[in-house]
Order: sequence, then structure tokens, then C-alpha cells
Amino acid sequence: MLNKIKTQLAALPVPQGNHKKWLIGAAAVLLTGAIVASIWRSSGGYVALYGAQENLPTAQVVEVLGAENIAYRINPDNGQILVAENKLSKARMALAAKGISAALPEGYELMDKEEMLGSSQFVQNVRYKRSLEGELSKSIMGLDPVESARVHLGLSEASSFVMSNKPESSASVIIQLRYGKTLDEPQVAAIVQLVSGSVPGMKASSVRVVDQSGNLLSEGIQSGNSGLAGIRQANDVVQRMKADTEKNISGLLTSLVGNNNFRISVAPQVDMSSVEETQERLGKDARVSDENISQENTTNELAMGVPGSLSNRPVNQQPATANAPANANANANAAQAQSASPQSLSSRNQEQRKYAYDRDIRHIRHPGYQLEKLRVAIALNQSAPALAKITPEKLAGLTRLVEDAAGIDKARGDSLTLDVMAFTAPEAAEFPVLKWWQDPHMQYWGQTGGIGLLALLTLLFGVRPLAQRFGRREVVVAEAANEPMLDSGALLENEMMTTEEGLAPGLPKSSFQNDDNLPPQSSGLETKVEYLQMLAQSETERVAEVLKQWINSNERSTSKQE
Repeated sequence: MLNKIKTQLAALPVPQGNHKKWLIGAAAVLLTGAIVASIWRSSGGYVALYGAQENLPTAQVVEVLGAENIAYRINPDNGQILVAENKLSKARMALAAKGISAALPEGYELMDKEEMLGSSQFVQNVRYKRSLEGELSKSIMGLDPVESARVHLGLSEASSFVMSNKPESSASVIIQLRYGKTLDEPQVAAIVQLVSGSVPGMKASSVRVVDQSGNLLSEGIQSGNSGLAGIRQANDVVQRMKADTEKNISGLLTSLVGNNNFRISVAPQVDMSSVEETQERLGKDARVSDENISQENTTNELAMGVPGSLSNRPVNQQPATANAPANANANANAAQAQSASPQSLSSRNQEQRKYAYDRDIRHIRHPGYQLEKLRVAIALNQSAPALAKITPEKLAGLTRLVEDAAGIDKARGDSLTLDVMAFTAPEAAEFPVLKWWQDPHMQYWGQTGGIGLLALLTLLFGVRPLAQRFGRREVVVAEAANEPMLDSGALLENEMMTTEEGLAPGLPKSSFQNDDNLPPQSSGLETKVEYLQMLAQSETERVAEVLKQWINSNERSTSKQE
């Protein structure tokens, strides 16, 4: 097939002169249009090889794509590498096979680099700070929802002065989350504690965590009294209560009435106020807590005798005499006399008892999430097979069963409503049906086929007729130049044949291409019309010229007759 096409193309006549220039220009326009259409068709098929936040080494990626013969482009706006959509999976597999992944921040590897001789303490501190920031970033990126992270540390400088008002160390963390992922409050608190625990002297209240949307995630983490944190915690508590209640009820009803045959609505009323309570309780009977008993007895002798110092002087203070035995007898007599003298006695008893009651002191702190009232509404599908012949007694028993599953407390004011009702059939999800011309695959093949068809039609009805026309004209001119001039006898004979019989059947068409071979004026109308038809098939633009020539000749002949 290809050889046949090549042979036919080679057999086509090649025009010369100005006609060749026109043909080359038409071919250039056709080729340019085909290239522009091809580029326009393929311009929308390039997608990003990786995300804008992924820090991939561009030089290595380009080298791998070139080795795998994968066409790529570079986005001039953000520097992303773009590949064809149908080559995306192949390009990613090639990068994974070569071990090319996102570059992680440099950590303590910076400390391994050789320092220049004479580097200052400031340079060393900056290198240490950068290495610490890199290590913290890599640690935070280890969390599943985090795609990338960046840490900024504001370290306070050490001071030699004891009483110095130096600022405290602080830190800021910027997190790029994965698509569809979020960080809950415990995870944010873990990041805050991780950063504050890695820097000596840094408090958790000095750490700020921000996501890629500019949301401050660490607000209220350090202080539980923050308004935003309280609202977030209250919503979490209410949602957990609703989820737990619905889970208990749905687990029970699924086994009784079947799945999708019931609807549950839970409305808990929660008291969000934080309360601290101190209680002191005393016992019924008093008990002795302290008892003191004291007893004191005192004996005193009464004063007797003649007033004066000598009579009241103690016996042992008398002066010694030479007659010792006499003194001893005298002392004995004096003792007997003293014992017989009158005495005074005093006695004192004291008892002290302290009574106290038993004390029970309790300090209670309520978290502020107390369930005040619970309302539950349940609707059952009456078309369910298990509820087709349900009686009021069974319905009442089912209600009590559900109340126990939901934890309904009538004393607290809880309520549960259960009723059997008719469910409406859910409307089937209607997906938009694309017309055949809106299908992306049909558009792709339509564009490709349209470009090919346009090129083929241009070749058949544009280039090919133009080439044939230019080639035929040159052939006719060459034949006319090679033909011998007809003599007058032959010309007269042709005129007679033309006049009597019209165009001669054996006369070649090329003989009518020159002005000398035009039918004579005396030819009939049918002969002239036949000549014009043959001339219109080969040289359309000459028809008007021949008609004009015939009109002028007719006018000249008319004027001569006059």
C-alpha cells in the first residue's frame, strides 16, 4: 500500500515557475495547520508529576525521565514537572524504581560538615539551630496526617547575669496536611509537647501550630479555659454521646427489624459549666479527742510559839554545844514536839476533756460535661417483615428494650419516642448521562479523526487538483509548441468540417487550447457551446476570454458590413 502511494505521488507532475511557488505555499500552510491542531489537541493532556509541596530533586527527576524516553514539560509558574496523562503512572514507577523520593529537611547532618577555620560562635549557634529545626520537622512528618512540616525556633541566648530579663524560648510549627486528613486535639497537643520537650527551658504555652490554611491549631491546648477550646471540647463531647447512643440502639434494632428499617435521632442536653464542689460531713456521735487529768496535794505546818526569830528558828540552825548527847536528846524531844504540832492540808484535782465529731471532707471537680436530659426518637418501617404483624404489647416491650439500651433515666427527665411509620422509597441517585459527543474518549478520537480527515480532504480537493491543473497547463503548452502550424488548406478544411459537421471527432483537445485554433465565426452555436464545454473542463479562466474575443469579432464583422 505504501509503495503504491509512493508511486502515485512520484507520477504526479511537478509544476514549474510561479505555479510551483503557489503549490509549496499551500503545502506549507497545510503542514502548519496540522502541527497547530496537533499541539492544540495534546496541550491539555499534561498533568503534574508530583504535588506542589513535595520537595523532589528536579535534576534527578529530569534525568530519569530522559533516560526512560518520557516527554515532560516544566511549568514556568511554579517549576513543577508535567508529563502526559497516559504516562503518569509509568513516570512515577520509574522514579520509585530509581529510589527518588521527596527530600527531607537536613537535621544533625549539618553538624557533620566541616567548619571553616575561624568560624564564629554565632555561625555555630545558627547551624545548631537549623539542625534542631530539621530534626523536629522530620519527627513531625512521621505522623500519618502530616505531609510536610517546618519548624521555626526562637531560642533565648544564655546570659552570665543571674537577674536578667531575657525572653523565653518560643517555637512555631507550620504543617502541610495530606488531602482529606485532619489533626485532632490530642495529636496537636502531642506536637506541642514534642517541640517544647526538645528545647531546654521552653514552655508548652510558647509553641504555636498552624496548618496550610492558616488555622491556629494550638489555641486552647495549653489552657483549658480558652473559649475556642471549650467550644471544641463541648462539640466533641456531644458528638460522642450521640454516636454512642445511636450505636447501642442501632446494634439492637438491626438484629430485630433488619438494616435500613429504622431511623434514630438523638438530642442530648449537656451542661457545659465547670463546677468544683467541697463537702464536709460530721458523724452522729461525739468522741473524746483529747483528755487531761491533773491532781495536786499540799501539806503545810502551822506557825506556833512566841513570835520572834529565835523561837521560830529551825532546830538544825541552833549553835553547836560541847554537850552532844544532851543536844541529841533535845533534838529528839523537839521532833516529837513538832510532829505533835498542828498542820494544814490542801488538795487540787483538774480534768479536761475535748469532744469532736467524725469529719469527712470531699473535694469534687466536675468536668463541665454533665448530661442533663436525653431525648431519643425512633421511627420503624412498617413495611419491614418483622413489623408486619406487630401488636401493641410487643411494641411496648420493644420500647422498654430500647430505653434500656439508650440509658433512659425517667428521674432525670429523659424521654424516648418509638413509632411504626411508612417509609418513602429513597430516590435513586441519578448520575448525569453524557451525550456521546461529551464523552472524553469520543472527543479525543473525534479530534484525532477530524484532523486526519481535514488533512485528507485538503490533500484530495486542494493540493491534488491544484497540482493537476498546473501540470495540465504546462503539458498543453508544451504540446502546442511542438505541433506544426497548420497550413491554409488544412485550416480551410478544418473550417469546412467544423461548419458542416461540428467539431471533428479526430481533432485532439489540445488543438483548441490556442487562440489560433478557435472555431471560426461562421461556426454554429452548438459547435461553439461544445468548444466552451471542453475548454471549461481544462481551463476555466479562459472561457470568459474566449467569449469576449468572439463578441469583439462579431462587432468588427458587423461594422464592416455597414
